[in-house]
Amino acid sequence: MYGKNALSTYKSVQVTTTDRGRLLVMLYEGAITFFKQAIQGLEEKDIAKFCRYLSKGQAIIAELMNTLDAEKGGAIAGDLERLYEFILFYSTEANLHRDGTRLQKCIDLITPVYVAFKEVVDSGLDPRSSAPSAPQKTAPARPTDGGSAVPQPGGTFRMKT
Repeated sequence: MYGKNALSTYKSVQVTTTDRGRLLVMLYEGAITFFKQAIQGLEEKDIAKFCRYLSKGQAIIAELMNTLDAEKGGAIAGDLERLYEFILFYSTEANLHRDGTRLQKCIDLITPVYVAFKEVVDSGLDPRSSAPSAPQKTAPARPTDGGSAVPQPGGTFRMKT
C-alpha cells in the first residue's frame, strides 16, 4: 500500500530534518552514486541512462559550488570551488567523448573530499572549532592546455598533457 510514496516521504523527511553536515555528506554520496550510474549506462550502451545520471551528478556538483561561502570558508572554499569547476569541466568532456574513464577520474577526485567531510560529521566535531586539524590538501588546477590532473601518491596531483 505504501510502496514508493512511503520511501519518497521518508527520504524527504530525512533531507529536511538533517543537519547541514549530514546534508553535505548526502550530496557527495549522491554525486558519486550518479556518476557511477552514468558509467554503468555507458557500459550498457544506454546513452539515455548515461546522460540522465551524468546530469544529476553535475547538478549536485554545481549546487555544491553555488553554496560555497568565500567569506566563511576562506582558502578552503576557494580550493573547493576550483575542484568543483574542474569536475564540471571534466565531466562535460566525459559527456562529449562518451568516456567513462574521465568520469571515473571525477569520482576519484571527489571521493577524498567526501571521506574527509564524512569523518568530520561522524566524529561530531565542529569543523569551525579552533581545535587543531590535519593539514588541508589543495584542489587541482583546471587544465588550460587540454591536459588533465592525475592523482599521485600522497594526495597531490600532476598535470598530464
